[in-house]
Amino acid sequence: MPTIQIPYPLLKETSQRQVVLFAGAGISMPALKVSANTIRDALGAEIWKAYPDYNIASRSVEDVCDEYAVLFGKMSLVAELANLIPQNIAPLPSHQAAARTFRFIVTTNWDTLFEKAIDQISQAKNVLSSEQHAMAINMDQHNLLKIHGSVDQPTTLIATTEDYERYPLTHKALLKCWADLLWNNTVLFVGYSFRDEHVRHILARIREERGEFQRRAYAVMGPSFADTVRTKLLDRRGIEVLPYAAEDFLPELAQQAGV
Repeated sequence: MPTIQIPYPLLKETSQRQVVLFAGAGISMPALKVSANTIRDALGAEIWKAYPDYNIASRSVEDVCDEYAVLFGKMSLVAELANLIPQNIAPLPSHQAAARTFRFIVTTNWDTLFEKAIDQISQAKNVLSSEQHAMAINMDQHNLLKIHGSVDQPTTLIATTEDYERYPLTHKALLKCWADLLWNNTVLFVGYSFRDEHVRHILARIREERGEFQRRAYAVMGPSFADTVRTKLLDRRGIEVLPYAAEDFLPELAQQAGV
């Protein structure tokens, strides 16, 4: 394992519970073994059975979700997505370290690995996976904001283009909830690709309105992903890249922060 160098401001703010973890698919991939392409290909194979001229390779996972919903219905789509995400997998040490370290975890992931990790240390948790849960946040408990829904509640899943486009309308309170967390805390992104336009919009607004007073953000990325160009781009956006694997970085952060 490479030597982990944690910036002192991040370490200090983590120990003071002033950091929010924003977790993307990269943190769960080693456990689930399910990628966007895995989902695309599985859904596409079902479409191909009905339409043999269907070209799966030319489509993104979002394209295939859109088309599957049109052809077979939204309920069939979310049920199939739920079947594709394993729910009997144990959390990784990185999930366990995150549960010990952060009272607020925001994730785009559908899986239930964070819930299982939190349950190993505490039964006091709030899982906010739909608009109806937005007001349930509690400073005295672990708060897990699953902003794209949860596999154990398939109807909450955000998967189609229309879901993403209508998100500011359908999830107004939940969006405000996690936007406030990003606004008021240091943010540590782990396993996240920065493709979500709502997240980018919020980060851009924070940069514009806070200027030199914005908090520094950090992004943990595997060394092969954190190349020079991507590092320069994120630095321009006020995000410092930490070139480590999540499974190495998060346990080390937890240990050094003493939480």
